[in-house]
Amino acid sequence: MRVESAYSPISEPSPWWLKGLAIFMGIITLFMVLGTISAIASPIIIDRLLPVDYEEVEPYPVDGSEEEKAEWSENEVFWNEVVEYYDEMGGLMEIQGVHSGILVIVGLFSTLVLWRGDRDLGIKLVGSWIAINAIGGAGLFWMFMRIGLIPDFTMNSQDVEVIDLSFVENITLVIGWGQIIICNGFFVAILALVSMKSKPEVMLDARSDSPVS
Repeated sequence: MRVESAYSPISEPSPWWLKGLAIFMGIITLFMVLGTISAIASPIIIDRLLPVDYEEVEPYPVDGSEEEKAEWSENEVFWNEVVEYYDEMGGLMEIQGVHSGILVIVGLFSTLVLWRGDRDLGIKLVGSWIAINAIGGAGLFWMFMRIGLIPDFTMNSQDVEVIDLSFVENITLVIGWGQIIICNGFFVAILALVSMKSKPEVMLDARSDSPVS
């Protein structure tokens, strides 16, 4: 003896809602693969191209005048701050590479699951991908703003003009946070649409309580 379900399907949704989302996630994942490679390779390239010791760029003027030696020392301070800045940026890019790598893995799984037609698991995986992308993106942007747009030059020379970047930083904050919110909001909207359109339509079966042999 069996009991019929309280809900009976009216119509099956088009499988292309899930397949379309799978294609979308596949394309995004491909870009994430390229981003991961770039984030990992860039610090290595910078380390090889950027000399740490300023004497490799300009030898110290041993026989030069006091003015030339003072100028060289000032340039050395400038160079050291540039190197330190790019070291911090390199560390940030390594973290970005790890973040992108995680997104690649989750994105690949979600693409395969959605293409196979497993709606519930696929929707959960894409939701997890969006959460990781949003939280990780916000964290990376916060760390980037802490490092700064340019090196923090602290030379004591009277001839150096101090550039006020407060306006540029404010614009960068607005654009950065706006991009994170808008992009992830767009992903959430797509996920909500696919979730709604791929859900089977059902109706309450009045015979659900009657046992059927």
